[in-house]
Amino acid sequence: MKFPSQAPKSLYPRVLCRTQSTLPIYAMLLAMQCARSMYIVLVSWLALQITGEIASVGRVLICWQLLAFTVGPLLGPLIDRSRRRRVFVIGETVHGAGVGLLALVTWTYSPQHTPISLLYATACFISVGSLLSYPSSQGLIQLAGARALMRVVSTGIFSSQIGNIVGAAIAGLCLGLVGVTGGLTVCAASSILAAVFASLLDDKDATGTMHPGLHAPDLIAGLRETVASPRLRLAGVALLLVYASAHASNALLAGFARYELKLPSSHYGWLAAMYSGGGLIGSLSLAWLSGMARERLLIGTGTLLLAGATAVFSTSRTLAAAVLWQGLIGLSFMMVRAGSDVTILKATPSGMVGRVRSNIDAAIGLVAVLIYLLPSLMPSVPARHIFLGLAGLFACASCGIVWMQWRQSRAEHALSHAVDAAHPSAGPAI
Repeated sequence: MKFPSQAPKSLYPRVLCRTQSTLPIYAMLLAMQCARSMYIVLVSWLALQITGEIASVGRVLICWQLLAFTVGPLLGPLIDRSRRRRVFVIGETVHGAGVGLLALVTWTYSPQHTPISLLYATACFISVGSLLSYPSSQGLIQLAGARALMRVVSTGIFSSQIGNIVGAAIAGLCLGLVGVTGGLTVCAASSILAAVFASLLDDKDATGTMHPGLHAPDLIAGLRETVASPRLRLAGVALLLVYASAHASNALLAGFARYELKLPSSHYGWLAAMYSGGGLIGSLSLAWLSGMARERLLIGTGTLLLAGATAVFSTSRTLAAAVLWQGLIGLSFMMVRAGSDVTILKATPSGMVGRVRSNIDAAIGLVAVLIYLLPSLMPSVPARHIFLGLAGLFACASCGIVWMQWRQSRAEHALSHAVDAAHPSAGPAI
């Protein structure tokens, strides 16, 4: 007779390997997000240097969103067919190579005289790397967090937030100390470091079951999986909302800091970092309380907080006030993202993660395109007023999400009662 403590020894290496694999994932996410945060700060300031227009920031950052919307869903089946570690390494290598190429361009021409067309070209190349990296990283998190998904997701977001803060802060320092070219070189090195950490992961993950040689059926299956599940629909809408806030910060914060708060570049870097600062505090708390956190509560509360914090941020007149409300916006982003990511990874089969995440990223890309076009469509409207208008939209969307949660809860409650009525408990045996 075998007791639980006498389980076959062959099981222990598998559990040990899964436990050990989380540490490289956290390091990988930190380095990846550090590179992303640095790139956004550096390229935003570079675009302002070249053109002097707030709208130019959105026109550069929109490249990733356009590719996510048009090319991202096509890459989903490729990610599900392949080893996630391999795809992630390729993606980060492409991202690092693109940033390094931009550093070479700015060194050759000088930042002020860099052709804006080369900024767009390198942004597209860099975006391809991101489209490969992020969905594959979610697949790796799902594999590593099979036993404690909320804890692994929360700690992963915590690592990402540290990377965002460190990246934004380093970018701001680099702008003042070594210039845009030096900052881009450090950014490229961070992407390569993320690929190195990913190479330490266990590569024994299963790939999805796909139609051999066919692509369209796999695309349709991924789209059906994304749309058919009420849980995935709710999580996807919540992610659309919070990423709209994040992209609004990317597109408008540089102009808001430079022209309305009158901040120098180094202070702008710290203000950008505070978006992640709020998320850092929240993700650390959530990692400690992962056993008690509920995805539905995080999503509902986080979306309401996002709308309120964005509205008050738009009224900021000092650096201290902007930092405070920027931190609360970051906290709400973390709450919704953690709840949504856990919901998606729980509701999605392992072989579908690449397609589902790529489809959601495509929808996020479409919303982001609209956000990045706002400064171009309304050139005479101050960034402060655009933030206030977005806060109103966020408030309407958050009410809609809470209503969707209420309907879903009622449907689940009714289904539970129907099951109980169809299968009443048996009476006492005679």
